[in-house]
This record gives sequence, structure tokens and C-alpha cells, in this order.
Amino acid sequence: MKRNVSKLLAIVMTLALVMSFAAVSAAAVDYTATNGGSTSFKKNLVVDSTAQIPNVEFEFTIAAGTPVPGGANNALEIKAGPVTASAPTIESAQFTSGMTTTAGTPEDETDTTKKFAVDDVDIDLTGVTFTAPGVYRYVITETATTLSGVTNDANAVRYLDLFVFPSEDDPTELEVTTYSLRDTATSFERVQDQETGDYKYQYVTNPTVKTSGYTNELETVDLEFTKAITGNQADKNKQFKFTLEITDANPGLYTVEVSRDAVINDDDSNVTADNGVYTIEVEDDGTCTAYFYLADGDTVKVLDLPVGYGYTVTEDAEDYESTAANVPNYTDPYTDTDVEDDAATSYTNDRTGIIPTGVIIMIAPFAIGLFVFGAIILYMISKRRRLAY
Repeated sequence: MKRNVSKLLAIVMTLALVMSFAAVSAAAVDYTATNGGSTSFKKNLVVDSTAQIPNVEFEFTIAAGTPVPGGANNALEIKAGPVTASAPTIESAQFTSGMTTTAGTPEDETDTTKKFAVDDVDIDLTGVTFTAPGVYRYVITETATTLSGVTNDANAVRYLDLFVFPSEDDPTELEVTTYSLRDTATSFERVQDQETGDYKYQYVTNPTVKTSGYTNELETVDLEFTKAITGNQADKNKQFKFTLEITDANPGLYTVEVSRDAVINDDDSNVTADNGVYTIEVEDDGTCTAYFYLADGDTVKVLDLPVGYGYTVTEDAEDYESTAANVPNYTDPYTDTDVEDDAATSYTNDRTGIIPTGVIIMIAPFAIGLFVFGAIILYMISKRRRLAY
């Protein structure tokens, strides 16, 4: 979007003369019409510094603005922007995993806890025809999103003003000289320049301030789960299969931290490894199923899931006795449908049994008696042999 404030002010200063000229000579001037051309604004998505950008879309509508009559209080007329069945059009903002990000926020790039991605949203006004000079206003509204964890821009409405003037090269040809996107529906007023004494038109509120677009923020939380194995007959090196099911998350990649590589099974884990960075992918329907293999003390941590998502963590305990969410510091439920904070759950598998030591005690007297009886027999046989000689 054009940001030349001085140019905008110069145009506005001459706007009164243009309007006067148009008023007295409109009948005599056969203007060559122009289309609205195209412009754009920025859509920012702020996330935590460790988060990946999700695959999400934000939509907008564009409509004719409300006309502002001229004359009263030296106000300048603002016309409603022309609208047809097919024009103007406005794109949606598209964000995808792997987009380039900038550290901080659009307002504070020193904020080390955040980063943001930017998408340019194009507005196509080529299907709109302007036949007379003037200022034409459109209203842009962001559609409220229902994406998990996303906070909409505090101001859903922007106002786009098009300045349509005769060309400097040919006063009969119209052209769009400036696009001005603002936060408020500000009118114009006629004021006198304190230095030159000339009169000019300017915006009533914040004359030189334009907005760059919209900013939304994604709030995220982490999910961690762990494994404990207990019991005198338990194998602490045995790996148990865990199933993680995620719902109502925003599509895209999510980083996973694991305590060791053995947690991942390449055959069916649905976990991707790239240079030591593990990720899982949430599908377009907001769901994901991934598998992990945990032994005693192993942990898995999924980072930066959107607030409002749901999860279920289950395991195949085989022939062990399994108890969910009873490891210290891992006591959150093993399932939740609307997660608002970091969650930590677990499973403890136990195999405890009584070693049958009583069997040895019971057979010991018989074993001793049999040994003594055998020894006596051998002694008697050996004695008879000696007497025979």
C-alpha cells in the first residue's frame, strides 16, 4: 500500500480546487473514466517464539462506505465507493507452516517471547469504474474467526479511501492517485495552514496516520505425557505403545520434544524427524493421531497447541496393571476436550507378584531324607565289597 504521506497531503490540499472545478464545469468536461486499480494491506499473525505457523485462513468483506455530505462545517464530500455484483473483490489471508517469520510483534520487535508472519491481502478494484473526481470510500471488515486459540484484531473494520483526480498530463483523464486505509471513518475539514496561510482539506482525526492492516494473535499451550513402570516383576526397559489423539487444533505442523529417540517407532509413529527436530501434522479437519513407545521415565512433549484444542492419551498396557495420571507432576486427566492451560498426564504400569519361595521349604525335608537314604545305601554296598575281600 502506498505510504507517501506528503503526497497524500498535497493531493488533499488541492482537492477543494478540484471539487470546485468539477462543480462548475462538470457539464462541460467529458472525463475519461478510470477503474479502481488494485491495492493491498498486511495481515499479521503473532505466535509464541517456539511455535510453528499453522495452516489457517482469514477472510474479509468489502462494501461501499457511507457517504459524507460536503459543506457543513467546511466538510468535504466523501462518496460511497461504487460496487457491482462482481467488484470489488478482496482476497483472504493465507498462512502456512514454514512461512518466514519476524522476531517480536508488529508493535514491538524486541519482544523475544513472540514472532509473527505477514501475508499481503490484495484488493482488486479493476472491475469498478469511476466517472467523476472525488474521494470514494469502502468499508473492509474481517470475518470473525472460530479458529482455536486465535484472538481477532480488536478493530474488525477498516476504511479505504480512494482519491480520484484528473491526470496532471490530461485534465480530462481520471486516475486513482492514492489509497488510504484508516482505522476510523474520519471526515475531512477545511483548515488554514498556519505557516503559509493557504487553506487545505485534511482528515479530522490523525490527518497523517494510516494503518497497515490487521493483527491477530495465536495463544498456545503445551501437552506433555510420561511413563512409569513399577513392581518386583516389572521390566523397566519394556516399551509400551502410546496413542495420542488431537482434536480441534489448527491444521499444520507441531514440534514434538522426546526424551530419547527410542520413543519414536518409524513403522507407525506418524512422527517426522528432520535434523533432530520432531513434528506431527494436524490435518485440515483439526485432528491428528500419532504413536509413541515409552519405557520407564520416557516423556513426550507437544509444543504450542492452540488454546481450546482437545486430546486423548491412551496406552496398550498388555499384561501390566495400568493407572492413568498418577505420576507426580503428571496428574492432569488423560483426556480433555477444551484445554486452556499446559497439560501433563501419565500412565503407571505395575507388575507385582509373590515369589513362590514356600515350595522350596516344603520339599527341602524330603530332599534331605532322600540324600541321607542314598548315602546309607552306598555305604552298605561299599562295606559288603570290603568284607568279600
